[in-house]
Amino acid sequence: MMPESHADLACSIVFVHGLQGHPQKTWSCDSLRVPLSQSSRQANRSPSRGIRKIFSRKYKEELESAQNSEANEVFWPLDLLPTDCTNARILTWGYDSQVSHFFGGPANQSNIIDHAKNLLRALRIQRLNCQGRSLIFVAHSLGGIIVKDVLHRAYEERKEPDLLEIFTSTEAILFLGTPHKGSNMAELGETIRRIASVSGVDTTDQNIRALQINGGELRRIHEQFMKLYLDDQRHFEALTFQEAKGMTGFSYLKMNQKVVETFSSSLTDTEPTQTINANHMSMCRFNGKDDEGYKQVLGEIQILLSKILKKRQYQALVAAAEIGKFKMDSSDQATTTSTAHSLNDVERKCVALLTQNTADAAEYMSTLPSRVEGTCQWILSNSQYKEWNVQKSTCLLCINGYPGSGKTILSAYLLEYLTTGKFSPGLRTTLCYFFCDEKIDTQRDGTAILRSIIHQLVIQRRSLIKHVKKACDLHGPRLYQNFNELWRTFIAIASDKRTGPISVIIDALDECEENTRERFLQDIVKLEEKSRSTDAKSPSIKFLITSRPPLGHRYTTNILQIDPSQSHVEEDLKLVIQTKVEDIAKRTRCKPDVSAYLEATLYSKADRTFLWVTLVLHLLERSFLATQKNFMRIIDELPTTLKATYERFLSDISMEYQPLATKLLNILVGSSRPLSLEEMRILIAIQSHHRTIAAVEEDAEPNMRETLQGVLGPLVRISESESKIYLVHQSLKEFLEDLSNQPDNPLSTLYGVDFGKAHSLLAEACASYLLLEDFNEDLFSSDQIVNTYSPTSPVAMSPEDADVEHLWDGYALGEDTLFKEPEASETEACISIAARYALFEYGARHWAEHFREASKSNAPASDLQKSVTTLSDGVQTQGMNWLRFYWNQAESETSLPMNFVPLLIASYFGHLTTVELILSKEPGTAPDLGARAIYWASRMGRNAVVDRLLRENFNPDLEIVTGQTALIAAVTLGHLAVVKHFLEDDGAIPGQGGYRVNHAAIRGRTPLSIAASNGSVDIVRILLQHPQIQPDIVSSDHRTPLHWAVCGKYLDIVQMLLTDNRISVNRVDREGRNVLSLAAEAGDNEIVKYLISFTQLRADEPDNEGRTAFSWAAGAGHLETVRLLRRSCAISTKSMPARIDIGKRDNAGRNPLSWACGAGHCNVVEYLIRHNRQGVDTADLDGWAPLAWALFSHNPKVVRLLLDSGFVDVNKKDANGRSPLSFAVDYGYLDVVKVLLSVEGIEVSSTNDRGWTPLSYAANRPDIAKLLEEALQVGPE
Repeated sequence: MMPESHADLACSIVFVHGLQGHPQKTWSCDSLRVPLSQSSRQANRSPSRGIRKIFSRKYKEELESAQNSEANEVFWPLDLLPTDCTNARILTWGYDSQVSHFFGGPANQSNIIDHAKNLLRALRIQRLNCQGRSLIFVAHSLGGIIVKDVLHRAYEERKEPDLLEIFTSTEAILFLGTPHKGSNMAELGETIRRIASVSGVDTTDQNIRALQINGGELRRIHEQFMKLYLDDQRHFEALTFQEAKGMTGFSYLKMNQKVVETFSSSLTDTEPTQTINANHMSMCRFNGKDDEGYKQVLGEIQILLSKILKKRQYQALVAAAEIGKFKMDSSDQATTTSTAHSLNDVERKCVALLTQNTADAAEYMSTLPSRVEGTCQWILSNSQYKEWNVQKSTCLLCINGYPGSGKTILSAYLLEYLTTGKFSPGLRTTLCYFFCDEKIDTQRDGTAILRSIIHQLVIQRRSLIKHVKKACDLHGPRLYQNFNELWRTFIAIASDKRTGPISVIIDALDECEENTRERFLQDIVKLEEKSRSTDAKSPSIKFLITSRPPLGHRYTTNILQIDPSQSHVEEDLKLVIQTKVEDIAKRTRCKPDVSAYLEATLYSKADRTFLWVTLVLHLLERSFLATQKNFMRIIDELPTTLKATYERFLSDISMEYQPLATKLLNILVGSSRPLSLEEMRILIAIQSHHRTIAAVEEDAEPNMRETLQGVLGPLVRISESESKIYLVHQSLKEFLEDLSNQPDNPLSTLYGVDFGKAHSLLAEACASYLLLEDFNEDLFSSDQIVNTYSPTSPVAMSPEDADVEHLWDGYALGEDTLFKEPEASETEACISIAARYALFEYGARHWAEHFREASKSNAPASDLQKSVTTLSDGVQTQGMNWLRFYWNQAESETSLPMNFVPLLIASYFGHLTTVELILSKEPGTAPDLGARAIYWASRMGRNAVVDRLLRENFNPDLEIVTGQTALIAAVTLGHLAVVKHFLEDDGAIPGQGGYRVNHAAIRGRTPLSIAASNGSVDIVRILLQHPQIQPDIVSSDHRTPLHWAVCGKYLDIVQMLLTDNRISVNRVDREGRNVLSLAAEAGDNEIVKYLISFTQLRADEPDNEGRTAFSWAAGAGHLETVRLLRRSCAISTKSMPARIDIGKRDNAGRNPLSWACGAGHCNVVEYLIRHNRQGVDTADLDGWAPLAWALFSHNPKVVRLLLDSGFVDVNKKDANGRSPLSFAVDYGYLDVVKVLLSVEGIEVSSTNDRGWTPLSYAANRPDIAKLLEEALQVGPE
């Protein structure tokens, strides 16, 4: 065992015994092997490697007695575990666990709540010097109840960092035979009585039955723990171990009856569960390392320790890689934000999905030209902007302007202004932004906008990640491509009360891809219309969008047009010219009259276009002649339009540099993302004859920045922070593309950019680079990886440190590598490779894309095709190197398939020419290989390749990855054209007797089910049109496509499905819930309204727990849904009897009001009190009325609403005779106690079945005790 002061310990393991237990004896048994020697035991307990135990003083005599026989016992937390878990601190905790004290006694005795408080305090003290160290609890029997209460109390103490740290550090709880629940409180009481029986209590039947079990207390602890366990953000695991054997010899038990039945010992029936082949008392006692029970428990602990170690060692590395912040400088450490560090593994994967193929908006903003001080301020006094800024509901303002009018700089200014908070505190808002750029793949798509906005919101408030996690759970790793679900997730985050108002600024939306742009704008308009409705709640999101006209006019009348003739535009332009001319004057020392001439002349010719001014000022800045005559000559020759300006700059490129300029412009226009100076340096240098990096370097320019600026001048801008290269403006890209279609223009041949040729140029350069001899070796082998990020890197180690390390690794096994998570090692290798080889990251990620685009217009050159064929061999080293790199970055959620041969790679990337070449050379392609090729082509939406492979009669119905067929993959990812291919015939599956359109492989999900849950309207439509479709097939959880559409909140798909008479609106899932129940719980009023329009709908059908749609709506706090259901279905009319009973009780006897009170939904409680008075004081099967549940949720306002109704008996007792005041005192809710004591007729001295009064529960709350004593003195009056 490691000493407690050891800084490198991974975690603390805390053992907690149960009823009548003991901190040592509970975990000890006789050894079946040779006993450990006394000296060995003492060695284990020496100060340097001893166990830290927290024992109560009253056990001293018992411990002394135990030590006499310990040599024949195995106390496994000490004798076995330390040698198997050398990096853990192990503690046991003891307490007075007599039965009478466990469940409570008089005021001077401890009960279960006090035990939990004591353990929490003890942990707080023990962890003062090791806060942040992970915690694992091992709890036997009722000790698990104490641990559950400890976690809840630690969580609630948010103002006490030392206590909250205990909650956040808890990694797992191992429950050994803990009774969590019963079918009712009576059954749970019987389980606990059985535990008492086998724990040494008088086993006569009458004595056991007389044992008082506080059912309300146990239920409260369990309910509060389950809120933590079922939370989407839960960071800890719960592992269940169940007893396999019953016990005999106890009068209270039946023959061989289990003490804790399987149902009771499981939290949810879904958590990891194992069965130990022992009875309740011996399941926590192991006689040696060969004991099967020990192996089971140890295995889980070691898995947990492994996860903890991996998280500690690689959290920063993995987080940085997943979020996409590669730090390529080998001298830097991998870093990320503190927010990312606070996310758990699952949440970081969700963040990684958001950043996948998404531009960093902040990084792009940093590349923009600096704003001239004093410009853009006119926007703050503009009436339309001011109205937008003060709006508190969703609204849209569109700022339109022609190219070069300064829209992007204006957007950047507004961001700067709003970010610095220079506005009224009442207008505080969460700010998000995005810069669209048609030249950059990751900045020209509506899904990228949404991913970026969601990411910014989550980074600013970590708790919002739960909404992303929920979407990830439903849609998996392809969430990042699902526009519908991303929009829904954005709205869910915006609707979260913790978010507050949001302002979204999106620049140059006209440069976004048309389809997703239109969907984005349509959804904004719908949201804006919804916000105007007084009957519906909607989030407060203010959208400000800039674009070229006439985009905004189709969606809003709130258009702010940047009119060049407006005075504020002229003033800004004058200010820009004045500032720039002052700079020129300082540099050239020209006379004041020359400066004045420059200002006046530039302004007269600028035609109010900022971009033109920026470009032509570059000509003046380059001039070394500063007389008025020289400036007049330059200005007289200045072009007056943007097009003419671009032509002027291109014409001025000297003949010597024209080939280089042509290449540079083609690369800049065709590149998939902004290139760094180093990447560009390699791209323009590499030739097909180069064989090594050294040879490329010989031909590479030493100073790329000066080369670019010297050749292209103001046509490019280079960011200072990232050294990334950008074309000066989107209009330049458009000009160069148009130029290629103007054969009469003398500049066309040289500088016109044909997309196909640009992509071909990039594909050739990337392929040549990836095929250099330097990459003939496995770049991912351990000897190739330069680990500059590991804290034990040889680079950072002194020779002395290295020698010490070798002492601990005598066999040179490389422990750091041996225990690395594969994904982390692969990611680390990618970081190392990208840092060492300048063009490898870009080449590996984008060469295939460039080749595919190049092949669309012209057949590839034979040399290029030959290179591509070589690269497509993923089995050979050069092919495997780039493919592993690509897969780690682009397919992080899917493992790289084995034997990814050329046909599969070509199909995956859509390289039709390569597919044709392979098929022609290998006419006997194996059917299995052809089926795999169809799958990968379908998954990626490569329609032409799918068509070609289907003509080879390959089978598209084989299950390839995680049970997916080609059709399911295409449906999942929304590739409509590919889906149509597979629906052209009946699609009968040979040998299976079914049809492709109905095939369900993944959890029973059919293509229609998946399309419905993804919101793919067009795919749902064509699937329903297929002659063999069976639209009501249920998945493994018995949900139909209609269920999934309702869960996704897709009203249009719900309507489409229910127009098909083969689909039943009344089908229920495994939990017995119909679609109305799901829609009501989600508060989706539009779907609820549509569903209840079906008269055949069983609106009041209870689920397996007896809960109805109305109950779910009330429990979820959806007032509008509750009101809609009551008005539409609970009121009888002449034509329609009432369809729902708003007071209907479920299997536990709870009515909707009870559920609303338990969740603390004041508005729903108030509504139901008004409309269901008879249910206000209705008790459930355990005797809990709505008031008791309001106490449970600690909501004084709900308590007051119930009491003010006049229908509540404030002294009503539950099944154990406890009053509401008793519970409020026991919970320590001072505010609620005050409310109850203010009620006329409150019985302060009311006793429960055990004779306890409320004052009996106030031992640890002197403030509450004082109130009660004062009330007792006042008397009943």
